Amino acid sequence: MCIFHILTFVFFNLPYTYLPLYNEARKISTSWTGLILGAAAVGLTLACLFVAPIAINKFSTRIVLSCSSVGMGISIFLFSLMDLVKEGVAYTIFSIIFRFASGVFGGVINVTIFAAYVAIYPEYVATVTSIGESVLNGAVAFGPFLGGVLYDASGFVAASLVPGVLIFLCALPAFYLPSLNSKKRRAAEEETSLKTLLDPWVLFPLWHLASAQILISYHMPLLSPYVDEAFDAGVVWSGAALLVSTAVICISSPLLGFLIDKFGPVKMLLASSVLLPPVYALIGPNPLLSFIPASRAQIIIALALLGLAVPMACISALPVMFQVYSSRNGGNLPIIIINQLVSFYCASYPIGIFIGTMVSGFVAPYASFAWSTGSLSLIYIAQSILCIAYCVNVMRQANAPAEKSADTYVMENRGADPGM
Repeated sequence: MCIFHILTFVFFNLPYTYLPLYNEARKISTSWTGLILGAAAVGLTLACLFVAPIAINKFSTRIVLSCSSVGMGISIFLFSLMDLVKEGVAYTIFSIIFRFASGVFGGVINVTIFAAYVAIYPEYVATVTSIGESVLNGAVAFGPFLGGVLYDASGFVAASLVPGVLIFLCALPAFYLPSLNSKKRRAAEEETSLKTLLDPWVLFPLWHLASAQILISYHMPLLSPYVDEAFDAGVVWSGAALLVSTAVICISSPLLGFLIDKFGPVKMLLASSVLLPPVYALIGPNPLLSFIPASRAQIIIALALLGLAVPMACISALPVMFQVYSSRNGGNLPIIIINQLVSFYCASYPIGIFIGTMVSGFVAPYASFAWSTGSLSLIYIAQSILCIAYCVNVMRQANAPAEKSADTYVMENRGADPGM
């Protein structure tokens, strides 16, 4: 399953280093580049919310992963052929369509794998999701670097085609994965799913997760042109710089997951809200921080610190939602709710990525790298204040007596059918 995560998100972030430069050579505006990059995130989001829950309820894990691998491989192959399309409008439209399609298949793969993680190890939600995050972010980190290397060596076609072929080939070994079959839901459980959609206290961690993804994706399309102009550094260097950020995520995530399971997820969510604004202010750096000179070393250090702060928000989100839902519903946490929250959890990533890449594409022509990233760090202070207030309220509620804790539910339902 880890292989599917790696290959899926290698492609997802592969074009971030080379596509802005490639489109600039084709006279495609940064706004359209943002749309092309963000189209995969839109498809992934819609798949997580609507397609994946239906697929994993009707078919076995092996069938879902195999079919999704074939579909994603084909869509990536078609995207690689866009180099042959010389007309600008046709290139843009078809690029958006094929990126969107690959995002849909990638979203189904992502939800299926995360739901399997949580179902197999329900008592270690943060730990197993942190391992999944390490695998996922390893692909996210390696994607821009590999994209820069392939584009620098062989051009647009090779940079897109290589991961597409690998994903397509994964369809065959997927049939040998363990099968987690679905089972019928009780009507009472189906009715409780509506509460999940309507309760902002349960869903708030998803927005905090998405906002963290906005931060880590906003500068990705901007970094390569910026370092090329400011430091005469090419796409390989910018890809390596982004590799540092998500390499830190890969290394720190398992430790953070262990700490969350041991000491509680709300405290980690609170810590992330405090750290993210000052850390992101260092990316530009914020022009208000005039005592920090812009340099290659400054970018590397800031990206490494961001790689430590972002997973604190992301990994803690899912167990916080489990805890809040359980405490607000008499200690009950049905399997159907777990799967629904996992779907929302997976959808929050591409939502944040889409917003970040879209906004950066529109802002790029009007603001410098330092001012755009610095302004975002100041805006994010409002989100941090909101998250701090949320965490304080949740911790107060946790001190109140409950009929049954989430841990009690987990122990009672160990080994239950994951609903897949």
